[in-house]
Amino acid sequence: MFGKKIEEKSVSIPEVKKIMENIKEQMIKIDPEEGMSHFQEITHAYVEKYAKMSHKDSVKIKNFLVEKYDIEEVYAINIVNIDPKTIQELKMILEKSYTGKTFNDDKLQEILYQIEELKTS
Repeated sequence: MFGKKIEEKSVSIPEVKKIMENIKEQMIKIDPEEGMSHFQEITHAYVEKYAKMSHKDSVKIKNFLVEKYDIEEVYAINIVNIDPKTIQELKMILEKSYTGKTFNDDKLQEILYQIEELKTS
């Protein structure tokens, strides 16, 4: 099965998981016996295993990081994908980010705390 590319944008693993769930539902409706392709099944299994938060939380956190802290979207997506728990992990993700380089340890700890708050709200 081949398709035409409509648009291209960067998305987090939880967002891919949501997309793959929708594709799986559509494929079952179209042809219950055929289902998803081998590549789609592998992708679905990967995102099921490695999504560290819900789709809703991932979008909320990504938008929060971009809007409040001006973190570039690609780094915000990496933060969502990795779900760092320590300042050192967050520093490693942001080490090449123009904005991320300006954050001190207190600001990074604040960001980590706010991420956890967003996940529990």
